[in-house]
Amino acid sequence: MASTAPVLTAVQALDATKGGVPGTRALKRHGPTERLVFSAEELLERPRVPGIDRTVFYFHFRPARPADIVVTRDPDTGEIDFTPQTFGPLTDHPLTICLHTNRSASPHSTRNLGRVGAEAVVALPGPELVRQTWVCAVPMPRGICEGEAAELTLLPSRVVSVPGIAECPVNLECRVEFVRQQYSHNAVFLKVVGASVDEELLSMDRLDIIRRGPTYEVDDATNKWGGAVERLGTNHELLECPGFPVGPKAGPEAGAAAWIRDLQEAGHLSKAECDRVLAWLTALDELPASPSHEARQTLQQRLTRVFELAAWEEWDALHRHLSMQSEL
Repeated sequence: MASTAPVLTAVQALDATKGGVPGTRALKRHGPTERLVFSAEELLERPRVPGIDRTVFYFHFRPARPADIVVTRDPDTGEIDFTPQTFGPLTDHPLTICLHTNRSASPHSTRNLGRVGAEAVVALPGPELVRQTWVCAVPMPRGICEGEAAELTLLPSRVVSVPGIAECPVNLECRVEFVRQQYSHNAVFLKVVGASVDEELLSMDRLDIIRRGPTYEVDDATNKWGGAVERLGTNHELLECPGFPVGPKAGPEAGAAAWIRDLQEAGHLSKAECDRVLAWLTALDELPASPSHEARQTLQQRLTRVFELAAWEEWDALHRHLSMQSEL
């Protein structure tokens, strides 16, 4: 059941301890856990909490993102640019990704990726390339090759004209499909048109691979001069989702009806129980999507309970639930 305990805003939770730093927020207990709520304006100021690096604390709200070094070509001079960025995978068919480009901090890659059809290679560095990644992030004038300063080796691409990075185990050859300005950043949507992978990865265990890379931009830490130093990390554990009978055998894309049929096939549901749930699914799909529709509410409650009990493999309770329901 959701907690009804009051949740204070950060302004209401001002640090009341003796000698507190102005603007510092104190942790307050709300129910079983300590929770503090910040407004959008407070997040812009990077909240302060006693004893915690305010830069590190800010990254509770901005979780780790896969890191990359994007290689692009200056459209005017043809010169190659190396810029560390982060990205997010989008679709699998075709394979597309979205780069996060800071327009002020990364003016060269912003310019080079600013048009549809521009080519790039998104290279995924491992933990052995932390210094090289940071060197590529250091601001250098237009025309200075960050990759050369970082002592990285160009890797010829097969599909695009822009080279990759030989030291990176994975290189994704891409073309720009769409660019959207979002406040301080550009969201650059890329279609992957080719890729190369180090042969060494093919014989490695998956856990060893994720420990090696890609690296993730985890946070920034404040250095002794008051500046920010980016920190990278890797994955260290595989957490496998349960799979069938918690969901359909073919995975979530198979749909709810396939899950119910799979449960019958495996003996968790009788045919009559399976038919009843399938009938409910069909009836729900045919009803108007209105929260005030009484029959819809009834079906939603019944089916929610079905999925809850199946998700936790409580088969006896599921049989009782289905046997107690009357016809609509």
